[in-house]
Amino acid sequence: MKIILLMAQGTVPYLQRSIAVITKVLKELDIETEMIDLHKLPYFTGKKTNEMDKIVEAISLGKGVVAVTHVPMLSMHGAMQTFFDSATLYQGESFNKPMMAVTYSEWLGEVEAAEKMLKNWNIIGGYEGSKVCLHKSMPFENIEYILEKNSEDFYRLMKQDRQNMGSTERQIYNYLREGQSLSTVQQGSVKREEKPIQTEDNKPEVQIKSFIDLLRKEGRTEEVPVSGTAYDSSLSAKEQTIKEITHLLKRQVNEDEPFKSVQSGIYTKPASTYTVQPALKKLQQIPHCFIAQHDKTLEMVLKYNLTHSGEEGFIIIKNGDCEYSEQTEELPVVEFIVTEEALLEILTKKITYQKAFMLGKLKVK
Repeated sequence: MKIILLMAQGTVPYLQRSIAVITKVLKELDIETEMIDLHKLPYFTGKKTNEMDKIVEAISLGKGVVAVTHVPMLSMHGAMQTFFDSATLYQGESFNKPMMAVTYSEWLGEVEAAEKMLKNWNIIGGYEGSKVCLHKSMPFENIEYILEKNSEDFYRLMKQDRQNMGSTERQIYNYLREGQSLSTVQQGSVKREEKPIQTEDNKPEVQIKSFIDLLRKEGRTEEVPVSGTAYDSSLSAKEQTIKEITHLLKRQVNEDEPFKSVQSGIYTKPASTYTVQPALKKLQQIPHCFIAQHDKTLEMVLKYNLTHSGEEGFIIIKNGDCEYSEQTEELPVVEFIVTEEALLEILTKKITYQKAFMLGKLKVK
């Protein structure tokens, strides 16, 4: 999987540090990054150029776009504006993927510039992703964590393969591109005698009147959630399951807090110097990471299966406490299949359960 990083005056040190964080997170998730400097684009004259042809080709082969721009005065940099102007000469299918807009301002306008970029992206055929708006007054240490989380969210968005939902602006944009009159648009719909917008398969595009129509067009069906989280109709059954698993894992360990000693029942969470001993029974270490204060009513049985050694064990959460058992008559709610190496990385907080799952180091039943 590859993403395209579009740069417009990205030489500012603050932006360079931000880009380094984003690319580092994506690299950990096995995402390849191709950086393109938009300054090489010639001034827009209403004609296609070889430079823009290559950029569009790269975007069409990627799974997403990260657009980074300096905000000189209340708007995106001129190189980024040239990119969007030139993009109007190409088919929307090349841009039908998410965008993360990263803007940086030393004065004003970083939010407005990001919103304008996402709106332009939606009009030319892409679907909006997220925005990260930076200002020189923000200490970089405070936004580094935000950049990491936004990058992880953007990765999950790319995996969903959504489609452009369409909008009034995009409909008008398509009619203008085809040289048709705006009089053909009446109260948000097309006159019957007019030819509908054609897709690349030469089939009329299904008119989307509501979000439910979009879900039916994508082949999604209504599912009933298993438990623990509210059902999100914009997710597929597989994505909803991952969301529920993530919800359960977050209730076990608070990954947002520093790794410090916290009193939880009869256990004490280990300090940052904690390491897993090379003893055979590695699973016995897990109850020490349990924090009962997060949810004292939580009751469940988790099964762990270490692939290399074949060690199996159960983690039983009950009555505000957590214990390890080699056997139990209760059926586990979740079974984790993980290598010893990945378990060590999880317990020492080098990676989270979610990241281990994304990288294929952890399997869940």
